[in-house]
Amino acid sequence: MRLVSAVLGFLLRKVGLVAAVVFSLFLGLLLMSALIPVLQTAEADRDRLTDVTRERAQLEADLAELEDTYAESQRTATESLTRAIDAEIDAGRQKVADQESVVQGRRDEICSRLEKLPEQVSPIGPNPCEDAQQALEAAEEALATFERTLSEAETDAAVLADPTLTDGQKLEQVREDSGLAPAKREIDNKESELAQTRAEEESLQEAQGSWAGRVVDLWARSWRWLLWTALLLVVTPGLLRILSYFVLMPLVTRAHKPIHLAAGSQHEEASLHAAVAERTLVVQLGAGEVLSARSEHVRPVQGKVRSRLLYNWSSPFVSFAAGLYGLSRITGDGNHTSATLATPDDPDSYLMRIDFQDHPGLVMRPKHVVGVIGTPDLTTRWRWGIQSLATWQVRYIMFGGTGSLIVQGTGDVVATNPQGRSTRMDQHLVMGFDSRLIVGVNRTEVFWPYLWGRTPLVDDEFAGSHPLFWQKSSTEGPSNPIARVFDTFYSAFGKLLGF
Repeated sequence: MRLVSAVLGFLLRKVGLVAAVVFSLFLGLLLMSALIPVLQTAEADRDRLTDVTRERAQLEADLAELEDTYAESQRTATESLTRAIDAEIDAGRQKVADQESVVQGRRDEICSRLEKLPEQVSPIGPNPCEDAQQALEAAEEALATFERTLSEAETDAAVLADPTLTDGQKLEQVREDSGLAPAKREIDNKESELAQTRAEEESLQEAQGSWAGRVVDLWARSWRWLLWTALLLVVTPGLLRILSYFVLMPLVTRAHKPIHLAAGSQHEEASLHAAVAERTLVVQLGAGEVLSARSEHVRPVQGKVRSRLLYNWSSPFVSFAAGLYGLSRITGDGNHTSATLATPDDPDSYLMRIDFQDHPGLVMRPKHVVGVIGTPDLTTRWRWGIQSLATWQVRYIMFGGTGSLIVQGTGDVVATNPQGRSTRMDQHLVMGFDSRLIVGVNRTEVFWPYLWGRTPLVDDEFAGSHPLFWQKSSTEGPSNPIARVFDTFYSAFGKLLGF
């Protein structure tokens, strides 16, 4: 039941986190719209721009349809008119030919001068010669009318057959477009509406070019991928943790080869002793003994104190990165020389003294080393392979030979002896270990705390009968986000090199 509750709680937290991110984004938009009226106007303009763009597209479609219909009507009218004029020309030519025959016949009926003489002498009575003349004039007038109308029809036919003119231009020149006037007026109205809509659209587009319009437009274009980003940010870590736990770490555990840094060394008489950790550590120095400690950790001193720039000039980089520079060097004079050490800026810090003699090497992260008694050897060991990939550490720094170390840890410093059994420990709590131990890696055994981010995935695994040193808790680092990013980067790089 507790497992079900834990799973449900985990799922509800993730769903709640997604909802909170989306709600925060939406609340931010509402807040900005409420506090900045310009954004409200820009948001309304953007909505209006969408409507105007849609209206403009509809008007363009309607106008195109009207123009197509009008063009089709013009084409049909042109074809029909062409056929009518062609028929008119044929009929006109026939009429002209027939009328020419009539005129010729009338001319043949005209009286000569001798035939006109009786009518001139006696004007009383019928006058057939005058009637014939009037009939000829009427026939010639009719012929002239037929020829004129034929000429006009041929002119119109030439206009209709001109390939350089459009159907509208042809109809306009032959003055036969009056039947299409309503359609033309509707097209003119649509063009006027379209021009007005385009002007409004251009005005709204210019308004969208302002900073407020860009903010609103940016949100409208980005809220979807912001939502997906929020979902990925929430879900991806869990998926990666599940993949690492059930797929990657089992492969690493089976494939890796544990390291044994002291393998092959001849130190049968080696000894190591760790004292109890204390908040304030008093170091008694015998005649000739030398303590090199971080100056800020040195409190009351009985004896002479000198400065030392670096602990070991043969390893300047390691000494500097470990903080073992600008040291206070205290030498015992045989007259109860002592020095008191305490951490200056961490009230939860504990100090432990570790004495070793003829030792193959005590692996210790230099950041935990506060002071060194004597002159132990400072050496490094490089190890590559899957284990280095899992632990993200390729170099191990060792203090060997004879001497003492003063180390500090947070919460407490504990020396644990596996007593021949396998012992696991969180990596971030391990301060150091005896190089005679066999060190490997293993997957953490608690899945749900790991999935919730409470425990790390990889545990250091120690086997042997020699001590390992660990602290109760680790410092959280800087609270400033930017400083935390840099601290995380440099911590990872330092861990890679064994610091």
